[in-house]
Amino acid sequence: MSEKIYYLLHGIQDRYNALYQDNMEKLGDQDIAVASIGGSGQSLLGNILLELGLNYADPYIDTVNADGTSSPVPAYAEYRSRLAATDRSNWHEEARDRPRWPRFVKTHLAPEFLENRPLLGAWILIRDPRDSLYSWHKFRTNFAKDPLDLLPHTFEQWLEQAGPAGVSRLEDWSSFYDAWDKARGAFQRSTVTTFEDLKTNPVPALQKSLEDLEVDVKHAELLQAIERSSFESMRAHEEKRAGSRSSGGSGDGTRTRIMRSGTPNEWHGWMTPSLHQKFSTGKIADVAQRFGYETTGT
Repeated sequence: MSEKIYYLLHGIQDRYNALYQDNMEKLGDQDIAVASIGGSGQSLLGNILLELGLNYADPYIDTVNADGTSSPVPAYAEYRSRLAATDRSNWHEEARDRPRWPRFVKTHLAPEFLENRPLLGAWILIRDPRDSLYSWHKFRTNFAKDPLDLLPHTFEQWLEQAGPAGVSRLEDWSSFYDAWDKARGAFQRSTVTTFEDLKTNPVPALQKSLEDLEVDVKHAELLQAIERSSFESMRAHEEKRAGSRSSGGSGDGTRTRIMRSGTPNEWHGWMTPSLHQKFSTGKIADVAQRFGYETTGT
């Protein structure tokens, strides 16, 4: 299925996805796809890469060029300004000092949509499905406020509702990571990083992944990039940028944040028996276990 048909079938052929499709056509053999489901820590990883002086592009809100450069799209300035990872007010001044290759490109699409492009590698970013889907639900309903995501009244109902891929969010997570895991062998370089390691053991986790992708960074610069990308730093940045604007507010006088929690194992605070049943059986439990997540226990 082509990307255009995919988006048309699911009713989301708007300028946002048109930009993404245009950008995908420009990728080549020096690009590394950074693949994740929403809510898995792309903002954190992207911020670290930018702090390291590497080339990280968000094709959902940037214009990606074939020569390796990228530029922010003004229409998404408000969203971008809330994230240190994508707030590129000095991008044009800084671009000449950044290596253009390899370029790390964010994607939430399954590998089948990229199989006709000669990518250099794949960086799979994964988070416990319980936490990533909960975080993604909060973003979709509290900040993005997508009408389709607002139809179900509970998180449990949202999990069962078909998303853009035409399947439940549970199946979407399972199929996405199953497909990327199986596609790793098709790339010259590949690696896997967990959100949990990014939060609790970032230096060795990032050193290994960057080595897997044959990217050299200095240890001191990695330490500094991690420190500048802490949840506290990124939350403070968003608070400063958001100011007193009410955009994205929850309706109860509080502002909704993109940087909401950033906590591993947050699921302990909201898990119910019926939700546990959904995460502990079937394909999602099998795929999660393959990546080291045990969802069958309590």
